[in-house]
Amino acid sequence: MDRARTNPQRGAVLLAVVGIVMVLSLAVLAVFALQANQRTLEMSASGPAQMAVIDHALAEFVARHRRLPCPANGTIRSGLVNAGTEAINLSTGQCVPATQINGVVPWVTLSLSEDQARDAWNQRISYRVQPALASNLLTLMNMSWCDPAGSTNGVTGAANACSPAPCSGNACMHPNNYLYGKGLQVQDGNGNWLNQPAPAWAGQPAAPPVSTGAPYVLVMHGANSVGAYDANGILHGGSAGSSELPNRNGLALTGATVFIDRAPVAVSGASYFDDILSHPAITTVLERARLAARSPH
Repeated sequence: MDRARTNPQRGAVLLAVVGIVMVLSLAVLAVFALQANQRTLEMSASGPAQMAVIDHALAEFVARHRRLPCPANGTIRSGLVNAGTEAINLSTGQCVPATQINGVVPWVTLSLSEDQARDAWNQRISYRVQPALASNLLTLMNMSWCDPAGSTNGVTGAANACSPAPCSGNACMHPNNYLYGKGLQVQDGNGNWLNQPAPAWAGQPAAPPVSTGAPYVLVMHGANSVGAYDANGILHGGSAGSSELPNRNGLALTGATVFIDRAPVAVSGASYFDDILSHPAITTVLERARLAARSPH
């Protein structure tokens, strides 16, 4: 009889121990999850500051060369020849390849360290630029001879440049003429335009009267790293949210390309978004490079 009473007691104690272990295990997992989430938040928070460093380096490049650099080839492994160097055909003025299908920040060309061109998850930051604005033959990133007093009825087009010689009054090109058709396109998560050329580079409808196009777009691909090149030149695949799809590297840049910049969405699935972008307007970059249009007078 004593043994019969003891067995159920032992079973109850065992169940209690198992329950305690399970509770403790869940608590430990919860702590790990919170720490991981905190780490992700901290790493994401550093993104804008790092982007600002690259934005500054790009503006300084424009100040010296009157153009933007072409992207570096993201498929080249770190330490090899041409890793981090802009891929441009100097005789034609075109980026190589023209589609910028593997474009990343050209850290060597910008005099940055390789770490400055990689995100907090150690992936290379993608970089796309409107081709004409990177041409070493056109050198279009210069509005210093554009003048608001200039004619607005001149020839318009993506290859417009402000007068290379001193001009005055109506003989100068108006800034709006210069901006016509220039820049890349960026939308928010609701389809609203954040950057758009006038008219849109690909003839998109409802273009604004004055270009707000971005001369370049930088993309940090976030914690999931989908669409990013790593230091070995390997493109990371995987599942991406629908808003992340156009931001991935490994895609050809065309006039119809529209990048997406929206608030982070941590829910897994089609709504997930953890990319961090920088896409200033052309006028902003030229102001930073001290090559903006002259003030009205």
